[in-house]
Amino acid sequence: MIYLLLILVAVVLIIGHYGIPEKINPNDFQETPPKESLLKGAEPFTLKGKTDTAFLMIHGFEDSAFTLRSLANVIHKQGHTVFVPLLPGHGTSLKKFKKTRYEHWYEAVRRIYDSEYDSYTNFFILGFSMGGNLSAKLASEYSNLKPPTGLVLISTPVFLNAIADGKIIIKNWMLMFSGILKHIITYLPKRREQLAPGVINPWVGYSEAYTLPCLHSFKINIGKVRNKLKNIKSPVCLIQATNDKTVSTYNLYYIFKKVSSREKRAFLFEIAEDISTRHVLITHEQMRDKVFYYILKFVEDTLINFDLHPIALKKKSH
Repeated sequence: MIYLLLILVAVVLIIGHYGIPEKINPNDFQETPPKESLLKGAEPFTLKGKTDTAFLMIHGFEDSAFTLRSLANVIHKQGHTVFVPLLPGHGTSLKKFKKTRYEHWYEAVRRIYDSEYDSYTNFFILGFSMGGNLSAKLASEYSNLKPPTGLVLISTPVFLNAIADGKIIIKNWMLMFSGILKHIITYLPKRREQLAPGVINPWVGYSEAYTLPCLHSFKINIGKVRNKLKNIKSPVCLIQATNDKTVSTYNLYYIFKKVSSREKRAFLFEIAEDISTRHVLITHEQMRDKVFYYILKFVEDTLINFDLHPIALKKKSH
C-alpha cells in the first residue's frame, strides 16, 4: 500500500511539473495584431539609426514593448537602430494570450534576428525577464553562425523552482503542479504588489492575472536554456535587483558562472522601497538611470573591443 502511494505521489509530481506534451506549431500567431486591438502603449516599434549597430530588445512574460521604450530611446540617441517587437499574444487580451506558448514567442524574435542581422556590422540582443531567457536561447543557438556582438540580460530567469548547484529554490509552490493545474485553473490572480507599481514602476501588460497554460510553458522552456548557456561566447552584461520578488537572484549567479564569455559583467542593485516587485528595473524611477548608464557603458566598451589584459610580471619582479 505504501509503495502504491509513493508511486502515485511520484506520478503526480512528474505530471505536475512537466504536464502532458502539447503539439505546437511555432509559426502560429506570428501576425502583428491590428493597432486598435492593442493596449495603449504596448505597440511594437522600430527606431532607425545612422550607425552600423542594431539592437533587438525583447520584453517579458505578460509584458509589452512599453517596458523597453525609454531604454530604446536612450540607445537610439546614440545613433543606433532598435527593434522592439510585441511577442505573440501579448499586449492584446488574456483570451488571445492563453493560446500562445514559449515556442511562438521565440519564433517571433528568431525571425527578426535572422532577417536583420546581416544588415549591420554589430548586433546586440537585450532582454528583460522572460525576454532575457529568449535572448540567451537565441545567443546560444546562433553562437557559431551569427553570434551577437553583445548580450544584455535584465532580471533574467533560467529557473523559477529548481534544484540548481545543490540549492533548492522554490519561488512559487503552485508552479510545482502547473502541468495539472493548467487544466483546472486558467487564470491565477496576481498579488497586490504586482497590481500597484503606480508611478514608481510604470508598466503596460496583463496586470490582473497569470495565465497558467502560458505560465507552465514559460516554466518548462526557460529551464531548457540552462544546458545551452555554455554555448554563449559573446560579451554578456547581467543586471538584477538583490531583492527581486519575481525571479531569484541566484539566476544571475548561475548564468554568470555557466556562460563561456571571456567578457562578462554582473550588476546587482539594492532597492529600498517595498511597493513594487523590484523586478522591472528599466522603468523603476529609482533604478532606471543607473541601469541605463551601465548598459551604455557595456555597449561602448564592447564596440571598441575593450579588454584588460593581465600585466605580465618580470621574473625578478616582486
